[in-house]
Amino acid sequence: MTTRLTVPEWQVGTPVDAPTPGTIIGVRADGTVIRLFAGADATTIIDNWIPIEYDSEVVQRVLMDSAVEKYGRPYPMRSATKEIPRSAGITVSVGTTYSDDSSTNDKVTLTARRFVSRFQVDEDDLADASSRMDVIATKANDWAISYADTFDNACLGVSAAENGTTAPFTSMYKALRTSDSGVSYTADDNYLTWDDDLYATIASSVFDTGSLYAKLSATFKKVETGKFWSLADSLVIAAPGWRDALRLTVDGQGRPIFISGTAGTPDTLFNVPIQWSRGCKVSGSLTGSPTGADLLFFCNRMYLAKGVRSGPETRTDLPRAQDDSDNYAVKFRSRRGFKLTHPNAAAVLERVTD
Repeated sequence: MTTRLTVPEWQVGTPVDAPTPGTIIGVRADGTVIRLFAGADATTIIDNWIPIEYDSEVVQRVLMDSAVEKYGRPYPMRSATKEIPRSAGITVSVGTTYSDDSSTNDKVTLTARRFVSRFQVDEDDLADASSRMDVIATKANDWAISYADTFDNACLGVSAAENGTTAPFTSMYKALRTSDSGVSYTADDNYLTWDDDLYATIASSVFDTGSLYAKLSATFKKVETGKFWSLADSLVIAAPGWRDALRLTVDGQGRPIFISGTAGTPDTLFNVPIQWSRGCKVSGSLTGSPTGADLLFFCNRMYLAKGVRSGPETRTDLPRAQDDSDNYAVKFRSRRGFKLTHPNAAAVLERVTD
């Protein structure tokens, strides 16, 4: 039997077939849409969180500014937690007799955390459609930038142990500085520091191992000599503060070592693409404006697990009669998880000062 939907009085006539779930069936006075709720009857509507479209300016800005949102390997999450199998590889032998693999396999758990924001604006400032769109679009873009920085800091630079709030996840920095008995990783095995020695000089046939060039090469070597290196999936994630250091790196004759490519060519380091991230700095707790040491990660991006529960999404509401002010409210939310699934798939170089 076909479900029928009664049309408004100003469209009185023959009843029409019910729209499919998700169809826009109305528009509020503030310009927001009303959708039919999936799986419900024709009178039930969505008046809740609305996903932000993938090709929107907001999402594109998030992907531009967030290294983990752009390159993290996505894992859909249907609940607050999700377990991911972690493989230690498999042993291959030669001959006609098969033997069982003895590699140690375990699992890691992704936990979704909410990254939220809200802003309010007086109704008078939204009196006409053009100003409403300008205000909301501007705030949405501001949210995208702040969210990208905050999310990356949570995934990359927070030095505290995971606690769900100020340290939403075990960041890459924390993971590389912590022992993991499950994979026989010892704390700081893949951690290096650099103390602002820029020059790569050769004296008495001994290369300057403290130079930035040498430190970068040593960071790459940590991953390249292991089982988790893949040239096709290699990625560098670095704080923008490294750009100046790379420009100033010269050889013994004062010639720049790292020369930028032509216009439109992505930045690279040893032929590996670099994704710049403002959140890629050490921070004792989650922040969108970290001020700690600049970090540079070299990693196999397939081991950057990004749990996707929902979002980015938004919700808007008009002031109610019981509210104390006539403020229009807009909420933004994204529910994400993160895990570096194997510490030997990444290495980090921290910029320190003497």
